Formats: sequence, structure tokens, C-alpha cells
Amino acid sequence: MSSAEKDDVMGKFRSRAYDVLVSTTVIEVGVDVPNATCMVVLDADRFGIAQLHQLRGRVGRGKIASRCWLERKDKTVGEERINALVESTDGFTSPRSISNYAAKAR
Repeated sequence: MSSAEKDDVMGKFRSRAYDVLVSTTVIEVGVDVPNATCMVVLDADRFGIAQLHQLRGRVGRGKIASRCWLERKDKTVGEERINALVESTDGFTSPRSISNYAAKAR
């Protein structure tokens, strides 16, 4: 998909011409749509905690409650990382932050 096509699709998603956007993580950077309230990440165990935190942050930017589902084929793979993400909404400052988990995991 060309950059122009991606921009066109994102514009239609923002203007609510499209209610659903199915994408790879390539489009993730451009998602700043306040009415985007649901996200499903397939094979979440294949992503690092920082990338999952960034993906999750693409929804819930408006006033409407949001949800992000992290799906894995094998529920034991990446379990600690997924649980750390679920337990924290803070990327940096709290003792249970994403950055503290990432530092300990290295």
C-alpha cells in the first residue's frame, strides 16, 4: 500500500467512513483517532513490551472507555510480559511501570 493510500484509509477511518481498521503494525504510528476504542493484537507474544504498550496507547484517546485484547496461541509464551503490561498503565514512573519491567527482564 502506498503512503497516499495509507493516508486516504486513515482519513476515512478518522472521519468515520470506516468503522473498522485492520492493519499490520506499520500503520500504528499514524493512529490518533479519539473515537478508536477497541484493538485486538494477534500473536501478542511476538511483540516486546514497549511495542505492546505503544499499540495499546493507540486506543482510548477520547472520552469513551476503551479495550485492548492481547491474543496468543500459546497462553504460556510471553505470559510474564503480557501480565506486566496488563498490570500497568504507566510507561515510566511507577515501580510497576513498563520501563521497570523491561529493565529487569534484560
